Amino acid sequence: MTAQNEDARPVDLTPKRWQCCHCGGTGVNSHGGTCSHCEGLGFC
Repeated sequence: MTAQNEDARPVDLTPKRWQCCHCGGTGVNSHGGTCSHCEGLGFC
């Protein structure tokens, strides 16, 4: 087993988000209701 490098930085594991292709990132559909694809978040 090797010793860990104390100078090593932790890996950034932030999630990737993509703009919803159904509502265009607004979170609402064309009728003014919550987008069922992204559940109103605006990203997938």
